[in-house]
Amino acid sequence: MEAKEALDKILMPKSVAVVGASTDPFKWGYMLLNAVKQSGFEGPIYPINPKAEEILGLKCYGNVKDVPGPVDMALVVVPAKFVPGVFSDLKEKGIKGAVVITSGFSEAGEEGRQLIEQILQVAKGSTRFIGPNCMGVTSSKAKLSALMIPFLHESGEVSFISQSGGYGLQLYIRASAMGVGVGKFISSGNESDLKGYEFVKYFGEDPDTRIIAMYIEGLKEGRKWFEAAKQVSKTKPIVAIKVGVTEAGSKAAASHTGSIAGSDKVYDAAFKQAGVVRAYDASEMFDYVKGLLYCPLPKGPNVGIVSNSGGVAVETADRLIQNGLSVPTLDEKAQEEVKALIPEFGNPKNPVDLTASLNMNSFLNVPDVVLKQPNINGLITISLGTSIIKTMFPDVADADLAGMYQWINTTLLKTYKKYDKPVIVIDPSADVAGESAKILEKQRVPVYTTPERAADVMGVLYRRKLYLDKVNA
Repeated sequence: MEAKEALDKILMPKSVAVVGASTDPFKWGYMLLNAVKQSGFEGPIYPINPKAEEILGLKCYGNVKDVPGPVDMALVVVPAKFVPGVFSDLKEKGIKGAVVITSGFSEAGEEGRQLIEQILQVAKGSTRFIGPNCMGVTSSKAKLSALMIPFLHESGEVSFISQSGGYGLQLYIRASAMGVGVGKFISSGNESDLKGYEFVKYFGEDPDTRIIAMYIEGLKEGRKWFEAAKQVSKTKPIVAIKVGVTEAGSKAAASHTGSIAGSDKVYDAAFKQAGVVRAYDASEMFDYVKGLLYCPLPKGPNVGIVSNSGGVAVETADRLIQNGLSVPTLDEKAQEEVKALIPEFGNPKNPVDLTASLNMNSFLNVPDVVLKQPNINGLITISLGTSIIKTMFPDVADADLAGMYQWINTTLLKTYKKYDKPVIVIDPSADVAGESAKILEKQRVPVYTTPERAADVMGVLYRRKLYLDKVNA
């Protein structure tokens, strides 16, 4: 059976069975059932437990074969030794997609490897599955949260694949906190049947997915993954973390999901050839995802910087240069326009230093002067209309500050949206007082707390542009 058919059933099911549903609130079988129910799934939910009549108000069935209606997807959470028998039942019932939460397979030694071979033989040609040894899946469009805790779904254009279950779940939550909506999430576990390259291909064709994020410990069938990623990267960015880069990390990956980590240099080269954006930690990954989601790509390497602090501007310029970008001096005509808007002791050249005078005329008009220059391909602003205002006016009431943020940023947003150029904002206090950042990000202008983060994202955008130019030449 094709992976797409099975993944459609898993991520967009009309009915779900929980095989191994439990009456014990501390067991997976209860938590999964509760999560599916609480998250608002609108189709029939069938708990499978031969010793219970009802769980969470839902009628139980002794065997999935006893369910009166069709079942699109099964969540399997029985002990490992019973899973081959469960797959015989799934096959007889005609269930095409499953998620095996249970652990104790290839990551646990020879006996576990033999069990998974039995399952693959039984399931062959009938039931495709995610896992085993995974955390589950979510799909906002299907109102499905098949995890240990329910998520109330938010819209999102990012699909996230994680070989780690627990850490993947933490990253899922972090992405939401960073303003990145994850529409579909797969905890892929051991990838004994459905594998990473099949998820990449699936999301590459998914109209609801704009960006694919991945947490990778090791790749099964690496050549197929490379070819899939190379193809999908032409139309959708893929941002990946690859762990297990040290000897200790490789050993941990093998015992965690049974993954062979492989040479980090090989992975790095493969990512570059396939156009995959590599991140080295979770913050980087979702920084890059947010930038790629919100910003147009720069048409060239030249970046303007507008700041109310000269020191931060210099740090930003340094990091941009390290990313292969340029910070060109504005031409004389542009400098004259800037001089008319800033204090005499400011710098009109680029980086443009507005100084710390909090001059609204400078704040609101200089970005437009810089962005309209034909040789400027993108802009980074530092503390313009951001929550640093709160630190400069600590006695102003929050309600009055909120009105000020709204006015300033509504004006700035009109400027930012006039040009088809990426605009990135640095707000050092966004994590503490993020009212202004929320206004900007709601309109898809990304905000970061440090020069390094902002400049690195601009670098990713430019390298993405160069990659697309190369593959489309």
